[in-house]
Amino acid sequence: FIHEDGLMRVNGGKAIVPNVIKAVQVARQRGILIIWVVREHDQLGRDVELFRRHLFAADTVGPTVKGTEGAELVDGLVIEEGDYKLVKTRMSAFFATHLHSFLKGAGIDRLVITGVQTPNCIRQTVFDAVALDYQPVTVIVDATAAATPDIHA
Repeated sequence: FIHEDGLMRVNGGKAIVPNVIKAVQVARQRGILIIWVVREHDQLGRDVELFRRHLFAADTVGPTVKGTEGAELVDGLVIEEGDYKLVKTRMSAFFATHLHSFLKGAGIDRLVITGVQTPNCIRQTVFDAVALDYQPVTVIVDATAAATPDIHA
């Protein structure tokens, strides 16, 4: 979503990385748990949305295949000891994952969201968080991005 030559690159993604780094630094200073949500898919794309399966053709490596550069965090974003990595295969971080039970088990009911892609992953995650009664759910606008400023707005 960030790599220049990525099949699923979001044009505004690279620009927000410094703001995501800053948000993570502030959260760590305040003792707030960092949860890194990443997309990782099966090599054949069997767990990806139907409309993206063409990106996982048998003779190519899909854009977010587990163990490839496309499924890794970009330079500057680092999972540290005490952070938590959650793998997802759909837009929402809550859909078909254990995120809700993990957060409740950790006593967390307030969320701060950063990342890409505003109209898809960010929106779906926020909608699900609100539906699951997390309050407040805060989106850091300059640490989230979409393909264009109009879409992000």
